[in-house]
Amino acid sequence: MNGVRARVRHAAESLLRANWRQGTSRDGREYAYTCPDGAKYPYQWFWDSLMHVLAWNAVDPGRAAAELRSLAAAQQSDGLIGHTIFWDGPVRLARLPFYNVRRRLDRATATIQPPFLGWAWAEVSDRLGDDAFRDEGRRVTRDYHRWIERERTDDTGLAWVILPDETGCDASPVFDRALGWRRHGTPGFAALVAEARRNDYSFHRIRAGGGFTMACPLVNTSLALGYLGLAEMGEPGARERAREITASIVTHLWDDRAGIFRLMNPDGSLVPVSAWQGLAPAALPDLPVSIRDRVVDQWLLREDRFWPPHPVPSVSLDDPTFMPGDGRIIPKYWRGPSWPFTPPFALPALLMADRHAEAEVLVARLDERLDAQGFREYTDPLDGTGMGARAFSCQAVVLALHGWLESPPLPVGA
Repeated sequence: MNGVRARVRHAAESLLRANWRQGTSRDGREYAYTCPDGAKYPYQWFWDSLMHVLAWNAVDPGRAAAELRSLAAAQQSDGLIGHTIFWDGPVRLARLPFYNVRRRLDRATATIQPPFLGWAWAEVSDRLGDDAFRDEGRRVTRDYHRWIERERTDDTGLAWVILPDETGCDASPVFDRALGWRRHGTPGFAALVAEARRNDYSFHRIRAGGGFTMACPLVNTSLALGYLGLAEMGEPGARERAREITASIVTHLWDDRAGIFRLMNPDGSLVPVSAWQGLAPAALPDLPVSIRDRVVDQWLLREDRFWPPHPVPSVSLDDPTFMPGDGRIIPKYWRGPSWPFTPPFALPALLMADRHAEAEVLVARLDERLDAQGFREYTDPLDGTGMGARAFSCQAVVLALHGWLESPPLPVGA
C-alpha cells in the first residue's frame, strides 16, 4: 500500500467514526448510523447510509450491520423505508416545505432513494457469515421490494420516481424540461413537493393526474442490484426478477443511437441529457456484453465525456448542460461535479468489462483527490477542487473500492 492510499484509509476510517451517531429515538427505538456531515447533513439518508455500510464493511462489519438495522428500524408496516430518517427530532421548520413528509412529526419521508438495500445487506452478510443477520436482511429487503413493486411499478416492469430527489441526483439537468420553474433549487420546488403531498405521495394518483413521474436507469439498476442481494440471501425468484428489470431497462431506457441509457417520461420519450445515471446499468451482470462495452468504451472511458482528470462527473463534459464548479442560484452540484456515489457503480462495470487497469486508475485518482482536497462533498471534475460539505463521510466508500479491486463485489460475482 502506497503512502497516499494509507493516508486516505486512515482519514476515511477516522471520518466514519467522527460522523457516527447512536442513541434512542423519541419513540424508544435504538439507532446507530453515520451522518453524511455533522453540520450540514445530521439525519440518516437512505443511499448515503448504504454507501456508509459498504465503507464500514471494509473495516468494521459490525458497524455496517448496525447501520443497516437502523434503516430496518425505520421500516413502516407497509414495507417502505423513507429516504430521510429523523431520529433525534422532527424536520426543521425551515426545511419542512422541501421535505417529503406528510406531517412535521413523521419519523421519515414518504419517498425513496436508489434502492440497492439488498446488495449492501448481502455484502455485509457475506463478510459476517451470520445466518440470522442474513435472514433478517432477506425479510426486510423482501418487504421493501414488495412496497416498490406495488406502489411504483407499471406495465413497463420499471420503477418510477415522483420527485427528483428520489434518484439521489436532485438538481440534475435531466429534470429541467419536465419541471421547468418547479425544478430543484428554485422557489417553485416547494410547489412540486406540495403537489406530491396533496396526492399522498402516490405514484398512481400523480400519474393519473398528469403530474411529474420519470423512470430512471440509476433507480432501476439499484432495484435490480437489490434483487441480486436478495437472491444471494436465499430469496426464491429474486434472481429472475433482477434479470427481468435488466431486460426492461434495455427495452425502455436504452438509446441505441447514442449508446447510453436515458431517463424516460411517461409518454415513452427519452430525456436527451447524457447524465451519469445513464452509465449505472453497466454495473448489472445480466446486461448484454455488447451494450456494456459501448457504455464503458464510448462514454465512461472517454476523456471528453466521463473520464476527465477527476472522474466520474455527474454530466458528460460534451453535454450542453455540463457545468463544473458550484452554485446556488442555478444549482450546479449535479450538473458536472464528481460525487462519491458514482464509483461504486462504475467500478463493477469496469471489472465486468475486463478493464482492470482502468479500474485501478479510477481508485488511484480517487485516492489522490481525497488526499489532496480532503473529504469534500463533491469535486470539480476538471481541476479537482473540492466543494460542498467539508467532512462528507460518503467519500469513505473508497474503502470498499480498495477491497473490490482484490475481491470483486456481488454484481461482478453474479
